[in-house]
Amino acid sequence: MSYMFEVYYKPPSNAAKEAALASKIADLGGRLDYREEATEHTGICLTFEFDDREKATKAVEVLRQLGEHVEGPMDYAA
Repeated sequence: MSYMFEVYYKPPSNAAKEAALASKIADLGGRLDYREEATEHTGICLTFEFDDREKATKAVEVLRQLGEHVEGPMDYAA
């Protein structure tokens, strides 16, 4: 079973921010799985995947403490 969460941020795209988030998540045991451009209703969305729910939960806590908008963690549909 995989677990995921999404990080949203306001446009414009910020490659440095995304690289820093991906690096932080890799250090916490996850990986960037998908990136969506902003729509008229949402910001840019980065989906991160983990093999372990506890690690995903810990990563969410860390990101929220850093002020990031995070949705999840949740089970990742196959």
